[in-house]
Amino acid sequence: MKKLIIAAICTMASVGANAQLLWKISGNGAKETSYLFGTHHVAPVAMIDSISGAADALNSVQTVMGEVDMISDPMGMQQIAMAYALAPADSTLTKVMTADELSLLDSVLAKYSGGQLTSAMLDPMKPAMVGTQIAMLQTLTAFPGFNPQEQLDQTIQQKALANGKKVEGLESIESQFKILLGNPISEQVKALVEGLDKDDEAIVKVRKLANAYRTQNLDAINNLILDSDDMDPDDIERLMINRNNNWVKTLQTKLPEETVFVAVGVGHFVGEHGLISQLKKLGYNVEPVQ
Repeated sequence: MKKLIIAAICTMASVGANAQLLWKISGNGAKETSYLFGTHHVAPVAMIDSISGAADALNSVQTVMGEVDMISDPMGMQQIAMAYALAPADSTLTKVMTADELSLLDSVLAKYSGGQLTSAMLDPMKPAMVGTQIAMLQTLTAFPGFNPQEQLDQTIQQKALANGKKVEGLESIESQFKILLGNPISEQVKALVEGLDKDDEAIVKVRKLANAYRTQNLDAINNLILDSDDMDPDDIERLMINRNNNWVKTLQTKLPEETVFVAVGVGHFVGEHGLISQLKKLGYNVEPVQ
């Protein structure tokens, strides 16, 4: 489930002097100043207003880019999500998990939902989707006041649209779900069971990540995501590096033509393959907004 926790981040109230969640991009032929803003998919929407310069940056650009466009076609997005979330008829939970594994799943679900969720209720879902739901429930322990109707990434896009900005995605919703939920069912079951076995460790980690986000500590986020011994290099490459590489290629074509506000999971900022490092290597000036 560790890769699903990354996904939940990628796919946290005071802040430091350097706005390490908000960075400005300039130079190297960029059209004026663009911005990078690191999100956390369960953080309160007030986070955008608590960071000096964020509102002005959002208002100054022509286009807002998220991981995906979350607002142009919500019904289509929901249909694609359901298509990828549901398992084939021969691969539902009761067909791919043992009785002991289902019992473990029930105990973890009961821990977070007070008995509102059971393995029987989630039976039609792919194991990776179930893992994503549990990762979300774990993260909610660090953000108990989270309102799912006020999700940070989506709210940023809604504000942009209301102010006459264009809204675009760095990847399609279908490609994102294919990355998150498209790996073989056998691998999904293995990851889910491993995550269930390490539920207590996962809780500690998501709370550390939440605190690192609140304090805008990118070094801590890097250590928790990329430098952790429990991270599978293949997962890092699939969920982070490959997507970052594709996003940077898109930004290379965008930055000379228009000003953009890029709002994506902050996990995509860190490391040598993160957006900040890659854009710097390409010759852009990437600096925290003071």
